Amino acid sequence: MKCIVVTPEKTEVETEAVFVAIPLFDGEYGVAPLHTPMVGRIGAGELRVKTGEETDSYYIEGGFIEVSGDVVSILTSRLVRKGDLSLADSQEALTAARARKAGDPDSMAEKFAAQRNARAQVRVARKWS
Repeated sequence: MKCIVVTPEKTEVETEAVFVAIPLFDGEYGVAPLHTPMVGRIGAGELRVKTGEETDSYYIEGGFIEVSGDVVSILTSRLVRKGDLSLADSQEALTAARARKAGDPDSMAEKFAAQRNARAQVRVARKWS
């Protein structure tokens, strides 16, 4: 099956895959060839794309997945390759998210979302370090 990952800037990944594991908003989801069609909301966490013997890993944050036919299309606002995510930077992002000021319900929701994403980023960075 074909796996395509697109960010607002460009197509980040376009490869043949035998399995894709993606963090949805409510848990991890796996897709294999001949999967039934589906659409899902992506959370924050590790995206794994198995291409034969190798598995490529990425940190992904938000967006949508569509499985249609033999194509897995992933639209996301942020994708970081395994080698480009550091634990120190991830912990700094979590500290900054915790320090955000929130004086109204909208800014409070943004603060909680930033903290949730930063915690996921730290989890993935710890796994990879």
